[in-house]
Parts: sequence; structure tokens; C-alpha cells
Amino acid sequence: MLTHRIPPGVPETPARRYIRRAWPLLPEREVRNAFARRDVKKNGARIAPADTVRGGDELTLYVNAAFPLDVLFDDGRLLAVLKPQGLPVDVDQDGVGEDTLLARLRAYNGEARLLHRLDAQTGGVLLAALDEETYQSGLTAFREHQLVKIYRAVAKGPFPAKAGEWHDFLVKDARRAAVRVMKHPGGGAKPIITRWRVLEELDKNWFCVELEPVTGRTHQLRAHMAFYGHPIWGDDKYGGRETRAARLHLWCRSVAPLAGALGKYAGRIFTAPEPDWGKEFGRSPHRL
Repeated sequence: MLTHRIPPGVPETPARRYIRRAWPLLPEREVRNAFARRDVKKNGARIAPADTVRGGDELTLYVNAAFPLDVLFDDGRLLAVLKPQGLPVDVDQDGVGEDTLLARLRAYNGEARLLHRLDAQTGGVLLAALDEETYQSGLTAFREHQLVKIYRAVAKGPFPAKAGEWHDFLVKDARRAAVRVMKHPGGGAKPIITRWRVLEELDKNWFCVELEPVTGRTHQLRAHMAFYGHPIWGDDKYGGRETRAARLHLWCRSVAPLAGALGKYAGRIFTAPEPDWGKEFGRSPHRL
């Protein structure tokens, strides 16, 4: 059973839509079956999927639900976990999000604090701190680029070479809640560096690639790839119609601290292999 008080200020929303927003990875069949059994209640009264809920209402769902945390590393100071695709790191702008990565972290260890973030639709390795010293050291390490982060993606080809490095500028577009890549500085744009390497041709249009966001800015990989004509498959924000897919094919495969603020972990590589995207093309992707 799940019991939840909807955050104040949330406008009237159909119950089913709100549930998908608050518990994004709750299996659809569980939601559907709960409504069919009339096992969804608002303030103690049974409701249907189209009935509305709003801030202050209490929702009760009688479902079989588990919200596990996949721990990759835990020494009592630093925590490395696997973030599932589709799970937001934290609540949204209205405070909605009963199931988030941060909620799972706090359920595992109440002292856990995020050291960085991944987009909701990006999966893979994420680091958190379990004490104040590691938290401050971790923030410094990420701010000063003292870690190597390696991503895997499926991107549109063909590519002009087997590998390369792009140097450009990125500016935030608050109106679109997005970013924009520029060739020259100006208007608050910040420098970005992205390294890329082609791993395998999946078909004549799509390639498995390895990406390193040297500067690590918001949406850097998605926007930078699209800027050069190589949008990531499933990217509905920076890609076009040709990139439409059921999910974003972008994954943080590894995070490796270097000498510096997290120097005690230098030499460690926290890794979580990406999904077997090759199956979608009738083959297995390149594994390194």
C-alpha cells in the first residue's frame, strides 16, 4: 500500500496522470489493475482514473510496489549507485515525486547527498556522499572536473572519423528549458568540450558511440551531438522526427575519480554497463 499527501499548490490533475508523475516507474499494469479493483482512494473515497486530485489531497494506492536501490559501491563515505532510466533524481518544479533517486538514496541511508545529477531519461552511474567531508570533496571534484565520466549512446551517423573532440560554447535558454550550442562566446555562453569515439555501426544510420563530457554542463552531450548532426536516438528535445524512440539511448557507463579532492578513490572506476541496445538492431553492441 502507498499513502501520499499531494504537495500544496499542485493544480487539479486527473488521478491516473498524477500517479504516473509521482511514481514514474510503477508498472502500468499495477496502476491499471488498482483502478479496476477500485483500490485507489482520494481522502478515503474510491476514485476512477479520470477523477481529479489536487494539492493537499491524500492518495492511497493498494499496489504491489518496491523501490530498490542498486548499489555499486559503499564504503560508508562514498556511495555509487545505478540510476534507472525514467527515474527523476529529485522532485519536479511543483514538488511532485514520491519515487525519485534521492528518495531511494535517503531510504537506504538518511545521510546520503547527491554529488551530481543525471537527466530523468538517462540511466547509469551516479555518486552520492554519506558524510560532510566526502560531500564537500565530491562537490569540489565535480566543479573542477577531477573525474572522468564516460557515456555510451546510440547516435545518428555517419561520422566523419573514428574519434574526435569538439570545442564550442553552451548557453542556457530559460524560455525553452533547454540549452543552445554556439561556435563563438557571447551572451553568457560557457565553453564546452566533448570527446567522442565510434564503437560500432549498428546499421547504416545509427552508431554506438562513447562520449566524454570533459566540461560536464547541463544537456551538454545531447545538445552537442545534435549540433553536429548526430542527435541521440530517442532525444525528443534536441533531435528531430527521425530520432523518435520509446526511450533515450544515453547511459552514464562509468565515473572514475582522478587525483584531487577525491584522490583517495583515484584508480577506482565505478561502472554500470549500458542496456543491450544492439538487440534493437538484431545484434549486440560493442563491449569494452
